[in-house]
Amino acid sequence: MTQDRIAPDLIAPDSAAPDGAATAPALVAGDAQALDARERDFLRAKQSSEAPRVLWSCVALGVVCFVPAIVFDPDFRNVWAIAGISAAIGFMALLAWSESLDQSNLRDDLAAGIKLWREGVLTGVMERDDGESWPPIYCLYIALDGDDPELPTRFSVPWHCYEAVRTDRRVRIAYAPKALRLLNLIDGDYQYVAVLRQFDEHPPPP
Repeated sequence: MTQDRIAPDLIAPDSAAPDGAATAPALVAGDAQALDARERDFLRAKQSSEAPRVLWSCVALGVVCFVPAIVFDPDFRNVWAIAGISAAIGFMALLAWSESLDQSNLRDDLAAGIKLWREGVLTGVMERDDGESWPPIYCLYIALDGDDPELPTRFSVPWHCYEAVRTDRRVRIAYAPKALRLLNLIDGDYQYVAVLRQFDEHPPPP
């Protein structure tokens, strides 16, 4: 189940892109600030060499298992079987590429050692709950000053940040510019600091 509090005319469809594959906004004039030690540790904790390796291994396994079947088994030599297998392998390859890109962006942000402060308008929020995994995924959509207002940038956030903010308000944020990891958010009197809230436990499911 996905629950949105999003202005539809302000958000471009992105359902075809896997989570975490969001494109970084163009870097415009903003305040760059060096990452402190805790922020570096926070970003390092998001790194994983295992996830891309597992995904690419699944792609390779799919090719090794199904391509010979298509070549040597007459039952697989039909349009629907080939299309279905190709779609499944293609989807896994897309996930693997997305995860690899995300990890590469994290490495680049750590190498650069900066976070970018910018301002914008919080145009929408989203809660995505598939009913099987817990906790749900929470996202904020922020139209950053200088970017196309119809293409707000999406940031994943923890539940307490999602619950605290309100749409159609100006916010000031700091984030890792390539990996789009939100590090700070200021909304009026509310302040979110990722390194201080990273170990907060999500409430149990209702």
